[in-house]
Amino acid sequence: MAEIKREATNLTNRVKILLMQAWRERWSDVQWGIQLKRLFSVHSGESCDLAEILLQQTLVGSSPNSLLLSYLKHTVLSQIVPCSSVLNYIAAFDDLSRPYCVLALIHLAEVFGTKLSFSYGPDSSLQVCRSLLGVLHWLLLQLLKCLQTMREERPELIQVMDSASKAATGMLRRPTVTALLQVARADNTEAYREFEQSEVNLRGTLSQLPPGVIPDSTRESISTMLTLAEELPDVQVPLEPVLHAPHLPVCPTLNALVALEAVLNSNSDVQPFVDQILMLARLMKISRPLLFLEIFRACFMGLVDSTTSSEELKWATFTFLKMRQIMVKIQQLNPGPDFSSDVEKGIDMLLQYRHLLDQADIKHRWDCLSQFLKECMQFNILTENQMNLLKQKRQIQREQLRPGDLTTSTTSSVGLIARAETTVISILKVETLDADHQKNQDPLVGVLSQMLSGRSFEIITSAAASMGELKNFTMKLIRTNEFARVGPADTSKTSQTRAQLFDITFLMLCHIIQLHGMEIVTGHKEASESFIVQWAQRWLPEDGKYRSLDTTAVPQDQSKVDSLLMQFMSGDPRTNVQRWHELCINTPFAVQEVLFAWEHKALAKEKVMAVMDSIKSRMSCLSVVTCVWLCSYMNVVGTDARQKPLAMLEHLTRVKIEQATSTESRSHLMHMVMERIMNDVLPGSHPQRTCAHMYVSTDVLPIVTLHKTLTDAFQRGWLGLSSIHTLEQLLALCGSDWFCEKVVMQMLEWNKAEELSQALSLVLAIFHMDLEHLTHSMLLRLMPRLLLSTVHTHMLTDPRGFTLAKLCVLCITGTQTSKIGQKEPYVRRSRKRSKIDAELEDIDDSDIRPGKVRKLHEPQLTLNLEGFNLDDISAKEDGESSPNFDSKDPMNKALINLFLLMNAIIHDPSLTPRTTFIISFIEEAIKCGAQYARFILQFMPPTMLPQLMKTMPGVFSNAQILQICDLTMLTGRKVAAKAISSNSRFMDKTASV
Repeated sequence: MAEIKREATNLTNRVKILLMQAWRERWSDVQWGIQLKRLFSVHSGESCDLAEILLQQTLVGSSPNSLLLSYLKHTVLSQIVPCSSVLNYIAAFDDLSRPYCVLALIHLAEVFGTKLSFSYGPDSSLQVCRSLLGVLHWLLLQLLKCLQTMREERPELIQVMDSASKAATGMLRRPTVTALLQVARADNTEAYREFEQSEVNLRGTLSQLPPGVIPDSTRESISTMLTLAEELPDVQVPLEPVLHAPHLPVCPTLNALVALEAVLNSNSDVQPFVDQILMLARLMKISRPLLFLEIFRACFMGLVDSTTSSEELKWATFTFLKMRQIMVKIQQLNPGPDFSSDVEKGIDMLLQYRHLLDQADIKHRWDCLSQFLKECMQFNILTENQMNLLKQKRQIQREQLRPGDLTTSTTSSVGLIARAETTVISILKVETLDADHQKNQDPLVGVLSQMLSGRSFEIITSAAASMGELKNFTMKLIRTNEFARVGPADTSKTSQTRAQLFDITFLMLCHIIQLHGMEIVTGHKEASESFIVQWAQRWLPEDGKYRSLDTTAVPQDQSKVDSLLMQFMSGDPRTNVQRWHELCINTPFAVQEVLFAWEHKALAKEKVMAVMDSIKSRMSCLSVVTCVWLCSYMNVVGTDARQKPLAMLEHLTRVKIEQATSTESRSHLMHMVMERIMNDVLPGSHPQRTCAHMYVSTDVLPIVTLHKTLTDAFQRGWLGLSSIHTLEQLLALCGSDWFCEKVVMQMLEWNKAEELSQALSLVLAIFHMDLEHLTHSMLLRLMPRLLLSTVHTHMLTDPRGFTLAKLCVLCITGTQTSKIGQKEPYVRRSRKRSKIDAELEDIDDSDIRPGKVRKLHEPQLTLNLEGFNLDDISAKEDGESSPNFDSKDPMNKALINLFLLMNAIIHDPSLTPRTTFIISFIEEAIKCGAQYARFILQFMPPTMLPQLMKTMPGVFSNAQILQICDLTMLTGRKVAAKAISSNSRFMDKTASV
């Protein structure tokens, strides 16, 4: 240690001697630099604080030594002395009694802070950030001290204030300096707080200073500097719309999202939908009245489009019952004093689409807009005056219609739904469904039978779904069904009533599950333990997928199956030996015995059909469970083995048994349930196979159907009902990987930016059918294939490249939005588990280390956490914690893999469209705002940004760099400071042009 001090002292003395010689002989700057470098080369192993020596000698007297000052400038400019060390010594000078020395230091600070390039130098970029903050703080302090001592007659202080304010203003107007100050702010919050406090003190002192004490020009220059300092924390990227399509008459994304919510998610909570809508509105930079116009217009377009389909009730309930809940939720999440005014403006703009409103009124035989306004007013979305004013405007338009088009019908879906709300409320509140079933069975049968008359049950369930009361209604039906199956059967009237209760509620619940998915009856312990839910989870097909069938299964009580089989064979409908749920459990075993006997020629066809008639003569639930078993059996056997079970199924569903009037509605609901069960297993040309629910033909390849559907949708600019159901069935049929690839590749077939923008808007909405899985497929499968393929390079060239980058970023943002602040995912979870889910679960459950670990220089993808080297993503400094993201989350894994691949591409020496795609991806992520940009870019390896800046200088602005780097981490601050410094010459030159 003593030896080091002695060496430093030795070099320091020699530098001082050389400096005195230079001063005596009046060396030039260049001569001084040459001699100094020679001295350092001789003492290469020694060190000294050259900046301190020069400043001490320069500021010996009351005035600075101009020659030594020039030596100091030359030493810094020739990079012998770090700029940051000189700035630190300047900030440490605190002697206002020597104003000319202060002026000299201010001049140095101005030169180094406004004219010096920070691209090169011996000091670290992070140290430059700290030094700049320190010297700016010092300038403010000098101004503050001068103002506090202005009562003394010292004219030189005016000169100090002018110079200090000019120097600070010049630094604050330099983009590189302001960006580096943002890094310094994150690096040392305490020092930045002191800087802000000095700014506040200076502002207050200046405001209290009487006029005339200092010249107006000085006051104005200080005020200008303070304004720049106040704006310093607001340095942000000017956010442009991520999705921008002002040239389109309809916003495809918002229009399609409303359609998907109305048609596919009629029972879902409004919170996820509202989150997605508000997120898209922010990213698209559209006003709230325009947002409301797009939503309302989509509703009326759906009303017109659905009048000839079975979706009419869904659109009516969504528009008139669920939309008001959505508006209330938007008001809660995005409050404002002008909310009702914005709604009024949105509806007022909707009145411009008179033809659309006229078509809705004519087809539904109802004044649809007036009904919509009434619903809004009841929920305080509009005031009564606003409602009346809008009604008057619409009435003027309706007066121009033909008298025949103004008629209203009592059977209109709009009118039925308007009354259904009251009916649902009364059903849920009535004591009949909740009363003691032991004493109240006959009235309950009457209430339930009344619900089945006509379209009543369909209307009630649709209204309950849109009101958010369907789960409550379903639970009441489950409790009733559980009661009806508990007691033993007998021949009394009570037994018959109990049978009717079980039968009706069984059919109702099957129908509800078919329409709204299994999740409508799961999630509640009481429901999970009920017979109907357990049976439905085991047997009832969902989304065209049949349950597994085990023909070797053994019944719990073979004697009950034998007894039931004898009853079927004899045609004697005795029911006093079993409970109703046991009939449902044992009937498939009996039907299996009959089928196997027929296949082995032990029974004649006539006897088998007689058994089917016997089953139909009993409760409707037995026909349903028989239909389910036969369809599941046909799904697992070959074509030849399907003939006999198909004949049984045809007889079960086609032959009509004489029904009493009280059971006609129940029979109608039974046939609706059975039609949905058997539709997917029947041959394509079968006469009983209905085409009402089939949108994907078995005679045409799925890719042909998809191409036609997307082409029509892209050309039209919005999704119709047929397109929605076709795409939904293709997704369920072919899986997310296939669907994602084909949809994106067809989107990229367009050439013009306007066409790509419209296609992108629709594809983003289409992905919301299963956003999380489709996003995973795109990030894990499609993007690596496009980035690594030489055949598809043209797909990454602009405008296709930045369109694809927008889609990736928007899907990631939407998926992340769906995970924040909500109880349920955005899409239905009734679909079959995807291949991605299976792979991820297998990976998470595996403890086997892979045989090969990814090499850092190869862009090799892996989903195994053991293959990740998190140092590639976040190089830690000493004392820093590891990344706080969940490394097992599928989205995080996908982004990690994608960024590692993009990092490998960036380090490739050649520039290709892949490079521009990566830049576009980062730029679009930044446009999404700080929250979502931080989530996406947290997986960006620290070597990626410097390489990009080296490959394409000036590709990112300083503000973008600040968004890319995580300034809360020391590594992020170092990368940001270095990138901003290397960007300084390019950005400063651009700013000066």
